[in-house]
Parts: sequence; structure tokens; C-alpha cells
Amino acid sequence: MKYLIAYYSWSGHTKMTAERIARVTGGNLFEIVPTEPYPRLYARCAIAAKAERDKNARPALIGTVENFDDYSDVIIGYPAWWHTCPMIILSFLEQYDFTGKRVHLFNTHMGSHSVGTELIREHCKGEVIESKDANELKQESQIKAWLGL
Repeated sequence: MKYLIAYYSWSGHTKMTAERIARVTGGNLFEIVPTEPYPRLYARCAIAAKAERDKNARPALIGTVENFDDYSDVIIGYPAWWHTCPMIILSFLEQYDFTGKRVHLFNTHMGSHSVGTELIREHCKGEVIESKDANELKQESQIKAWLGL
């Protein structure tokens, strides 16, 4: 199995979890970066995220994953925004063909727990596994159990 860990991190929490997963799996990291950064002030970011969700927007991204077809498993991490994943995750999903891949999700949050799975399943042809609460992925043993390693 070859892992790609793709993540969008607004505050750094999702990035820390993605890096931990990469250390455990030996996978490659790919940061999902918007061409236009989200506001750094939380209240303004929340307003922008809600507007994107309401418009079903697809924010533009910087960069692409090299050799995407080489990965058997793609782990996607994101913050919970408005009870789902940020729309930038859908921008990422729509750039690649996930057919035949296992897609593991995790999300960070401030109290909303695991979200985004259903929306991602609507936009991804791979085998999408229920999003995992990043609070349950703090130990190497938890990550290994989650991924069946």
C-alpha cells in the first residue's frame, strides 16, 4: 500500500495530524493550498466558508499531486466548517480519479466531531471511509488501528 496524505489546514491543527499520519504510514504529504488564502481572523474565515458552501463554490488550488495513480490509499484531512468539509476539499477531489482507491477521511473541529463524509462520497468515486475525529488519532496505535496496519 502506498499512502498519500492530502490535507487543508487553516489553523495548523489538521497539518499536525496529517504529519503524524505520514510518520506512521510512511506516506507522502500534499498540502491543499487555495490560490486566495482564507482570512486569518476566525469570524471572517467563517463568513467566507459559509458563503462558499452556500454557493457550492470550488476555490482554485495551487499545485497538483505528482503520480496520483501510484497511490492505493488517499487520506484526506480538513477542518470541520459549517458541519461539513470546506469546499476546497471538493476542488481537490474533482481534480483526480479516485476509482479503485481507498479514501480515508479525518477532520479537526471545535466540537462538531466527524463531518463531511456524505458530501465527499457524492464527489468521489473511490471507496470513501467514514471521517475519523482527529482527536482519536493522537497516538501511533490509534492511527494503525484506524488504517488496519
